[in-house]
Amino acid sequence: MSDLPETIPAADRRLARRFTDDLLDGCRVLATDYGYRPLQFERMVREHGGVEAARRLLRGAGTAGGFALLWEKNQLARSSEATMLRPEYEALFTADERLLARRRLEEHGFDVDAHLVQVTAEPV
Repeated sequence: MSDLPETIPAADRRLARRFTDDLLDGCRVLATDYGYRPLQFERMVREHGGVEAARRLLRGAGTAGGFALLWEKNQLARSSEATMLRPEYEALFTADERLLARRRLEEHGFDVDAHLVQVTAEPV
């Protein structure tokens, strides 16, 4: 994974690494439980870090193929968009980025509010 700039506070660097780890853990679950290994996404996360990978996917026109597959498998909770909306990662993204992630999920029938209630109730 690429190193984060030294100008980013240490706490934010740790948070960004945790976000990256969460995305990669999600990839492992998808491979193990669903037989889907998002190789391009994993490569992007390892090369640019999870935060930048999520931003790149948001900037892309439409939705990535992996997002569509997650939607088909009813696993949008494992998408980078859903992960970036988790309250613990709010500081890593702008309000506009979070709004775009929310809209993309909601356009695909994903109940963002229910997801956020569920993830905030999960033990850490």
